[in-house]
Amino acid sequence: MSLSARVTWRSFQAGAWRMILPGLASLPFGIGFGVAAAQKGLSAFETTLMSFTVMAGTSQMVALDIWAQPLPLVALFVSVFVANLRYFVMGAALQPHLPHLPWWLQPPVWYVTVDQNWAVNIAEYRRGHGDLGKFLGGGFVMACIWSGSTLAGHLAAGGVLSDPTAARRLGLDFVGIAVFVVVATILFRGKRDLTPWAVAIVAALASKWAIGGNWYIVIGGLAGGLFGALRDISQKADGNVR
Repeated sequence: MSLSARVTWRSFQAGAWRMILPGLASLPFGIGFGVAAAQKGLSAFETTLMSFTVMAGTSQMVALDIWAQPLPLVALFVSVFVANLRYFVMGAALQPHLPHLPWWLQPPVWYVTVDQNWAVNIAEYRRGHGDLGKFLGGGFVMACIWSGSTLAGHLAAGGVLSDPTAARRLGLDFVGIAVFVVVATILFRGKRDLTPWAVAIVAALASKWAIGGNWYIVIGGLAGGLFGALRDISQKADGNVR
């Protein structure tokens, strides 16, 4: 079922309310980014602006890891580009539901295509209940939660979170697992999803052994996502997709 380009206030509100709980799962991660940004010397305004305009926690953390003076622009561009490659897969999954989207609505859709919002809405599209208003409303809430949490983290960096071990003591290091569980639970469709998960795990383990660092997260996700996307495209061409 294609996603209608018509947006109503009611659907926007419904999408916004629905995204509050999944969005809160990223709250500790946003606070952690705010603390890290403060420690790197970014101002509260710069930190909040970065979160509101980029709205991609992984790439923002990658950018902070290599943040220095003078700014290594080439390394920054390449690292952030690789960290965001998953959005190509996410966009490809959305494309069949957006065949007639006006050009002026495309940038807002790109902007709100973040992990939790994408996961919740792609599940609805697969059931034939896609709604652009809900998608945009959910993205608006995600932008507010993410930007607000990073600002809160920056402001708290000189206080309770100034201790490097504070994040662990407060359980903030658990946020990645929490977000993963939320997204995985929403997207899981049964046995047919086990193979892409297996591909992702094998690719992640192999890259962790061969490359090291944290790139195994990106590589594993891309491998599993590309495998699943290519399999669905092949099955759709054969008329076997459910």
